[in-house]
Amino acid sequence: MAISMRKYVDITSGVGAGAGVRLRDLIGRLFTTNELVPTKSLVEFTTIEEVGDYFGTSSEEYKRAQFYFSFISKSITRAKRIAFARWADVATAPQIFGTTHAALATLAAIANGSFTLSLGGTENEVSGLNFTGAVSLAAVAAIIQTAVRAEEVNALWASTTVTYDATRNAFNFEGGATGDNAITVSAGVTGTNVLTLLGWGTGAILSDGVAIETVTDTLTESAEASNNFGSFLFMPALTTDEIEEASAWNTSQNILYQYMVPVAKADAATYYAALQNYSGVAVTVSETVDEYAEMIPMILLAATDYTKRNSTQNYMYQIFNVTPSVTNTTESNGLDAQRINYYGRTQTAGQFIDFYQRGLLMGLPVSPSDQNVYANEQWLKDAAGAAIMELLLNLPKVSANARGRGQLLSQLQSVINHALFNGTISVGKELTNTQKLYISELTGDPQAWQQVVSIGYWIDAVIDRRVTISDAVEYVAVYTLVYSKDDTIRKVEGSHILI
Repeated sequence: MAISMRKYVDITSGVGAGAGVRLRDLIGRLFTTNELVPTKSLVEFTTIEEVGDYFGTSSEEYKRAQFYFSFISKSITRAKRIAFARWADVATAPQIFGTTHAALATLAAIANGSFTLSLGGTENEVSGLNFTGAVSLAAVAAIIQTAVRAEEVNALWASTTVTYDATRNAFNFEGGATGDNAITVSAGVTGTNVLTLLGWGTGAILSDGVAIETVTDTLTESAEASNNFGSFLFMPALTTDEIEEASAWNTSQNILYQYMVPVAKADAATYYAALQNYSGVAVTVSETVDEYAEMIPMILLAATDYTKRNSTQNYMYQIFNVTPSVTNTTESNGLDAQRINYYGRTQTAGQFIDFYQRGLLMGLPVSPSDQNVYANEQWLKDAAGAAIMELLLNLPKVSANARGRGQLLSQLQSVINHALFNGTISVGKELTNTQKLYISELTGDPQAWQQVVSIGYWIDAVIDRRVTISDAVEYVAVYTLVYSKDDTIRKVEGSHILI
């Protein structure tokens, strides 16, 4: 034995500045009514094969994912992930969609099986399952259904249905009543535990029962559960009122997401009138069955790798495998005036050239109208937020003084440098006189606009003392970043002067 070394030298080890804050992946999130997506939940996939295994290769989800993953950008990048979220447009009952189950011969050998089921807060062991007389998997399902119904007299239990889905090769369960009713299953404790044998264990899809959800409720709950997406759309056809409701929600998020809306050319004027003041709404003509032109901006956003040099993209002049919806100038001009996007066709020397046009968003003048500028601000806003949070998490304190201000500006500078690297901030762009005056008025610095032109940005921060509603004093660091957005060229005009 010996005296502990810690009595003389006591060293504490740890990793400094180790708390990282993840940036959002600006992927697409598609809201579907497909019951295979659990209510109030979402599923994500990284390959088209995973989508096919989950939904089936004949599903609309698969067809959309195939279009989504097939695009390769001009920078040779592609979307890395796609998400599907559930929209309960009607009230639903609690459900189970099973996975791989045991063979009929194995199940038919069980004379006393059990599993534990909880529905709507009531838990029962469903026991005494005797499958020895079952001559088919449908007969096994019927035996389970009878046993569950016998557990309780209320409709949730007594009207339950259990079926065998020969297409998915799975046992499916549906509670007997709709509404907010949770469902869980676990192992039985008497006889033979059949949970895994039925395919209701790991890998099974469990979906709680819910009341009907509005578009706003769905979007709010989904974003609160995970805001790891950059754009969204609804796969079912929405009414104009529902589209406007989703657009209003998106506007309230202040350049966090883009909302993809399909439209028929005949409805273009109606949609423009309803949506023109909502920011971040990309309306695209989409009329061909099983072609999803409205997804084009979503795909471009998801395929942009902001970690690479000059990675920002012009959303116009992008080529996809879709049928052109506009092939004449008059129609093109009319849609352009209403900020309706479309996949259009031009031609030269008899060669047809098809590409996406014109990469515009709805919204007031205070919001970016170009899809690429809006997308870049989505990334920059997220990058700045993550950098600031890392600062607050890793330093012992950020003081409400010149030192703290310097730390904040230093942290933001790394984000600005990255924005210059990937092309989000534009250097050397000419400003109008109105823009120069606005920058001078906003910053209080008559020379600030020159900095925006020469290096692309101007930034400052102040420490603000505030009194809260509980009369406590708090100090808030307030920064202002003015930067030159990365506008893109949509048209080239030339003069050929012959002497």
